[in-house]
Amino acid sequence: MGTQLRRCRRGATADTGGEVEVPEEQEQINERRRHRRLPIRLPLECRGRGEPRRRVLRGLTANISSGGIYFEYNLSNEGGSRSLEDVPAGDNLLDMELTVPPGDGHSPYEGRVRTVVEIVRREELPGGAGAGAEGRRRIGLACRFHEPLKLTF
Repeated sequence: MGTQLRRCRRGATADTGGEVEVPEEQEQINERRRHRRLPIRLPLECRGRGEPRRRVLRGLTANISSGGIYFEYNLSNEGGSRSLEDVPAGDNLLDMELTVPPGDGHSPYEGRVRTVVEIVRREELPGGAGAGAEGRRRIGLACRFHEPLKLTF
């Protein structure tokens, strides 16, 4: 049983004459998404609303869109906070802070983006990160922006 392909019009290209074959599963995923994702790796910190600053979770973004963010972290890096995997998806708000590095075209200074996000999906990812990662669990969290982003430099 192979992957079903479907011909779709996706803009002119020299090699396909404007037609590209897209796997049906990918087309269904794309149709559900409302926001285009930007693959980018940025460090972030987050914690449950009202939790002390010392109980912080550190991770790295995998992608970000105008509607939300997907990031990954090692479960062992939760810094003593309650386990996020025990909270039902869609029922948990997190305070989140991203670090934006300086760069041409936006700012010569490092910046911070703060917001509140709502967890909509969580998944266990294969393998841990870094040396000696045996036994570590890696978690991916898909979150929806719950409040507008606040940018400071």
